[in-house]
Amino acid sequence: MSNVETRPLLYYYTFSIEEKMKYKKLILIPALFFCCLTFLQAQKSLKGIEIEEVLAIGETSEDLLYQRPGLTTDNEENVYVTDLKDNSIKKFNKNGELLNETLTKGEEKELQGPSLIKYYNGKLYVSEIYSPGILVFDEDLNFELKIPLRFTVADFNFISQDQIVVSALIYDWFEGDFVSCIYFYDIEGNESEKEKITYSTEKKFTMMNMVNFVIDRRKDFYIVYSWKDKIEGFERNGKSLWTNSLLDERSVKTRSKKGSKQTFDEYPVEIVYKGIDLDKHGHIFILGGHLSENPCRDVYVLNMDGEHLTTFTLPESSNAIHIDRSNYLYSRSDKGVTLKKYLVKYIYE
Repeated sequence: MSNVETRPLLYYYTFSIEEKMKYKKLILIPALFFCCLTFLQAQKSLKGIEIEEVLAIGETSEDLLYQRPGLTTDNEENVYVTDLKDNSIKKFNKNGELLNETLTKGEEKELQGPSLIKYYNGKLYVSEIYSPGILVFDEDLNFELKIPLRFTVADFNFISQDQIVVSALIYDWFEGDFVSCIYFYDIEGNESEKEKITYSTEKKFTMMNMVNFVIDRRKDFYIVYSWKDKIEGFERNGKSLWTNSLLDERSVKTRSKKGSKQTFDEYPVEIVYKGIDLDKHGHIFILGGHLSENPCRDVYVLNMDGEHLTTFTLPESSNAIHIDRSNYLYSRSDKGVTLKKYLVKYIYE
């Protein structure tokens, strides 16, 4: 005869429900604690930022990199940079070792002044100074295709795998006035007829409306002007969120070209803002230019509402900044021949 005690099925069912409730409580308590901790952390105000150098790639004497501001990283913290001197793209691992480079001179795809480079979902996207459109490479720097566009690119980013957004200095007329826009394209280079962000209207075509921009997880756009003390936030539908300036709306020096056959009759000879990026906390990082207190070294940090939180200063002048998925900050200095990687340390009140 079995020694196992027999109990009604209802007992086991009731016991199971009670156990489930206990397990739910055990899970719920730490979850609530984590939510409270996250909320309290969000309520803290950012007091300052410190950076610590953890890697340097290239020195002036080595001549490893040259002049171009383009840099990006993949999910493994490999670093990709554009190099104007030999018209190449170079790939380094996270320890700064050169892994690969494109040497396409005389081959099927010769780069024509590689400039901006962005990593997105396993692919590298590269713009060129002297050629319209965007080139696509794989992670091993093998050329795959070219996205045809009707203009050379000032800046670009991604909405999704199938949609790219681009800024450029081109003539575009709407109801009789010149407008400056950010354009939406599919991956085959077809322009969207429904989507466009108009960020400026002018009586004339001017270089002063060139912008760089980033897109956050909500698909809001943050725009920084290269030659104006102006920073703006926009919703994806083009609705303005806010406008800010950080340098009392100071103006850059310009050089006139009156009577010239050139497209522009006025050229800025200083840069107000050199670049923009987002960290993993949603802070907006903006690299200042020649009008900053520490020219080309000050990095301004704003929240997503456009409020200036703090400013920190790079050890050396920089041409560009980039923040990777692990929240390391990268900077290209010495006219682009040196790349530095920094650990970002946040100080809260």
